[in-house]
Amino acid sequence: MAKIIDPGQAQSMIQEFRKQNKAAGEHALKTPDGKNLNGSFLDRESLENILKDPKVAGIHVYLAKHPDVAGKTQNVHTLVYSGSVPNTATGAATPYTSVGAMYGSDPCPPWCG
Repeated sequence: MAKIIDPGQAQSMIQEFRKQNKAAGEHALKTPDGKNLNGSFLDRESLENILKDPKVAGIHVYLAKHPDVAGKTQNVHTLVYSGSVPNTATGAATPYTSVGAMYGSDPCPPWCG
């Protein structure tokens, strides 16, 4: 389960990722405009659409190749996310399974503060 973390620790974790990503050079995760990827913006409407289903226990977030460069070698990524429900199948490999609409996020930069 997710937990609230100290804001200072969160900033430190974010900065460490950015430093490591920047140091990776050409292997760094990129945005469609070639900048180093710092994160993603998830809009309220998509989150509310997912969470309005009372069966949804949370949200699955997947790392994915950005559709602007599908099939190309550029290291441009995005997040894809959907609702998730408990996986009640006998012997299930994972405790949750994705359901409903899948959403793609906007990369940061430029969609970030």
